[in-house]
Amino acid sequence: DSGEENVPLDLTRESSDNMREILQNIAKSHGVSNMRKLGHLNNFVKLLNSVSHCEEKLGFTYEEIIICLRVALLNEVKEVRAAGLRALRYLIRDSSVLQTLLQLQVDYLISRCVDIQQSNEVERTQALRLVRKMITVNAQLFPSSLTNSLIAVGNDGLQERDRMVRGCIAIICELGELVAHLLRQASLLLLLTLKVFLDTQRTCKTDFHYRHSPDTAEAQIKEDREARFLASKMAIIAAFRSWSGIINLCKSGNSGVQSLIGLLCIPNMEVRKALLEVMYEIFRLPVPIVTGDFEEALHSVDPSKFQDGWRLSDGFVAAEAKVILPHRARSRPDLMDNYLALLLSAFINSGLLEGLVEVVTSSDGQISVRATILLGELLHMANTILPHSHSHHLHCLPTLINMAASFDISQEKRLRASAAVNHLKRFHEKKRCGPKPYSLYLDHILRRTSNSTHKREQHQRLQKDIYIMKDTEEALMMNLRDSQILNHKQNLNWNWILIITILKWPNVNLRNNKDEQMHKFVRRLLYFYKPSSKLYSALELDHAKARQLTVAGCQFIQFLLDSEDDGQAYLEELVKDTVQWLTSSSGLKSERSLHSNGLLSTLSQHYFLFLGTLSAKPAGVKMLEKCGVFQCLLSLCSMKNQDHLLKLTVSTLDYSRDGLARVILSKILTAATDNCRLYATKHLRVLLRANVEFFSNWGMELLVTQLHDHNKTVSMEALDILDEACEEKANLHALIHMKPALSHLGEKGLLLLLRFLSIPKGFSYLNERGYVNKQLDKWQKEYNLKYVDMIEEQMNEALTTYRKPVDGDNYVRRSNQRLQRPNVFLPVHLYGQLVHDKTGCLLLEAQVPNYIRAACCVRSPVLDKWEGIKQLKAALWALGNIGSSNWGLNLLQEENVIPDIIALAQHCEVLSIRGTCVYVLGVISRTRQGSDVLKALGWDSVRHSRRQQWPVVPDEVDAPLPSELSSVPSTLSLNSESTSSRHNSESESQPSLYFMDDDREGLDMYEDSSLGIHTKTSKDRSPFTILTPSHLRNRFLNSLSLPSKKGRSPSDTKGTTNVGKSPEELRLMWRNRTITEPSNYSPGLHRPGAAPGHQPHVSGAFCCVFTM
Repeated sequence: DSGEENVPLDLTRESSDNMREILQNIAKSHGVSNMRKLGHLNNFVKLLNSVSHCEEKLGFTYEEIIICLRVALLNEVKEVRAAGLRALRYLIRDSSVLQTLLQLQVDYLISRCVDIQQSNEVERTQALRLVRKMITVNAQLFPSSLTNSLIAVGNDGLQERDRMVRGCIAIICELGELVAHLLRQASLLLLLTLKVFLDTQRTCKTDFHYRHSPDTAEAQIKEDREARFLASKMAIIAAFRSWSGIINLCKSGNSGVQSLIGLLCIPNMEVRKALLEVMYEIFRLPVPIVTGDFEEALHSVDPSKFQDGWRLSDGFVAAEAKVILPHRARSRPDLMDNYLALLLSAFINSGLLEGLVEVVTSSDGQISVRATILLGELLHMANTILPHSHSHHLHCLPTLINMAASFDISQEKRLRASAAVNHLKRFHEKKRCGPKPYSLYLDHILRRTSNSTHKREQHQRLQKDIYIMKDTEEALMMNLRDSQILNHKQNLNWNWILIITILKWPNVNLRNNKDEQMHKFVRRLLYFYKPSSKLYSALELDHAKARQLTVAGCQFIQFLLDSEDDGQAYLEELVKDTVQWLTSSSGLKSERSLHSNGLLSTLSQHYFLFLGTLSAKPAGVKMLEKCGVFQCLLSLCSMKNQDHLLKLTVSTLDYSRDGLARVILSKILTAATDNCRLYATKHLRVLLRANVEFFSNWGMELLVTQLHDHNKTVSMEALDILDEACEEKANLHALIHMKPALSHLGEKGLLLLLRFLSIPKGFSYLNERGYVNKQLDKWQKEYNLKYVDMIEEQMNEALTTYRKPVDGDNYVRRSNQRLQRPNVFLPVHLYGQLVHDKTGCLLLEAQVPNYIRAACCVRSPVLDKWEGIKQLKAALWALGNIGSSNWGLNLLQEENVIPDIIALAQHCEVLSIRGTCVYVLGVISRTRQGSDVLKALGWDSVRHSRRQQWPVVPDEVDAPLPSELSSVPSTLSLNSESTSSRHNSESESQPSLYFMDDDREGLDMYEDSSLGIHTKTSKDRSPFTILTPSHLRNRFLNSLSLPSKKGRSPSDTKGTTNVGKSPEELRLMWRNRTITEPSNYSPGLHRPGAAPGHQPHVSGAFCCVFTM
């Protein structure tokens, strides 16, 4: 059994019938596979949640259920045991269920799961979670059997390198504070250890480490110290992945951020190294290798550097292009940008740049290089995602420049500062060039696309042509002799740089030059490149001249094509020999180069680049047809065990013209193996991002075909590519014209269908079928809440190392693979799509209760229950998406709700709500008018699109007051006769984080102040100095602390005073509300903020930042 078996669960059936089926399959000893039992155990949790743990609906008593579940704890498969523990954790809701579990002596089975250490971390993790759930429900009932197991792991775990030792000790500490009598059986050594831990927890200022035994080895002490170091780093990183951590660490005064940066000034290289690693992880940046060579370290973090996943046997060109080529979204909000911008602003205003300058100039070479690269990365990030008014002064770095030019400091420091300036200049040059393709395959694709900037520049050139190309016969003959190709047959000793220069010589080909020496030059090259000669094809891929030889071969093909009739014979001979080499794969005596090992390790795979070069020219296509190349490739499509050949075929052919190349691609997409179909589908994303001509005419049709693939992975990949493709209006129009069936693809298919509503043609198509009104009802009832879960799930996956399985949502597993910074693009929202078209906006305005109710929820939130918090988040996202266009912005202005969103962002006691408000303000600023409205309210934003490399920043103009929005051109008015959405849908501004605008006086003070991080000004400066004007700064900083809870007055009705009023009464009431009127909040139970975008969650006595 390789994975969980998909066991369907019909929640429409009687709950008792479902429970009976589940328990029967769990308890059976024979006839049910382990993975099927795993599926039933996961269905048990789903069923339990669906009936709200009602014993009557389950049809069985808790005792009967536990008797069946405990059988799973004796299973031989660790995943089944882990699922059984998880099921018990969800089942225990109160003390009565816990007592029943203990009476059945299940605690001994749980102890067994804790004790066993045989590569079963998933099982032991679930066991510890169950233990903590038991403590949470009733610590007085906690059994001594589990206490003994926890103590045993805490005592001996370090010697056995048990990764659960710290978790067990933490649980014992928690248990000791609640019920100390359970620990009487603990040894004196453990009690002493617990006392140290408890004292440390109370004081939070102790770093006391005591050698309890003289026999403790030095290696163990060092290992324990490294483990504490690692745990500290992980704790800091986890804190900055939650809104509670971010807001509390960025408080005014002696903030946590300032303390963290202050540690950089301590001349301890180990501490500095660890802090730099923390900074890289917080800002999701790749960590350079440990080296004192700046160029080597810079190359190690270059996105263009070769990755193992780019091999032919893995993701190949599709994986490389996903890293190198940018996403097609221009102004679609990326929530990760907002999150990182907030962190970056807080760190910069706490003196991070000055702290890094200190590290650069006072550390050894390796740490100095790492700090320099981090400094460059943060400056580049600030220029990209921070508003211009908050980032334009950051690049001055006066401290570093003064140190590089000053003779009043030591020579060593001055030289380090000077080197850092040069290194930053080199870093900027590399960023300015952008990521370049590593493989010749992706390079050829980009060169062939007419609109790509890669075509106008030649990257990956091994060496510039240093030979002056004179259009004279004497110079040509001299270069022919110097290339050594006419003198001897030692191919690898030829001057290949000069050979490439000759092949690119202007106006020189066989048609214009009949000299025998030129023909001899061509014949020798032809013999070298023919597969039958086994000269070029037998070379290893990692040969020193491999890339140079392949570039020369592609240029040789182009040279023969330019020679027209005179080069046809040579070209035909080469192509026919290649076809014979290809067809040999199906014969009895296949060539080594066509075996998988040969293709993966030799230059024989580059013959497909030669064929791709021919397919890009009309004359080359005729030659391929004449020699039967296309027929050979078509026959390979239906053969088994030819995945590598088909991947090479898909990646090299040119599809810009209608012809047999597209036929071959279509056949591979439909007739090949699952792996080949998936790769071919992914390659369509490469073609999309490479901007291949007329992709909307043929590429969209191929993607729609893939939506019906029987393999779910293929269909979901096609759906994801279609979602990206619809960022281009031409592709969206093409998709609407095809009218695809998307209902079978679940919620993601629904979201793609909603994109139709953003243009008049798509709105008419769906509205005629009554689809729009049905969706309005569904979104009002349930989808607005699901939208909150969708965003928070995406943010959780982006900010943690946990990965959700592709199929199903039962097991979330931790991944050790370090991924590049993920994008979290805002999912499609029904309201956000409707307001991009005039007709849709009118329809939304007619649905008065929808957005009026959302505005009411924002003004009178109910924060004492999770349901109220989720409703508030749903209302915020609905309003934010409505405000993502100018027409929708008018609706928000009529309701005057934007000031209320800002008030929540500054003062809400539920910290995750503040984070949601920050994201929502980013969505509202998608248009220039939205940015102006926020500017008038004191919040600044980025005003250029994501793909605009060199934005021109306009002069600052006075932003219109919110009430002045009606003065925008009539094309933005809902009463306008124009139906054009040209000014409405695509924004000229990129959504990012929005900061309170600085007044001029405060900014001047910041620029003139000393940049030394030990000065009083720097120490007392708030992390958000740059975020707020002076008259708002104190109020905003005070709002970062949790408000004290106040008693509810008898007249307080939790924001329900408006219940029962008609929608029209609500509309009149809210529109008459003044901008200065304070918002009403319900002072309910405070819940700590979870991961940005994640629901608050409390588990036991610990605050769980990330949960399953």
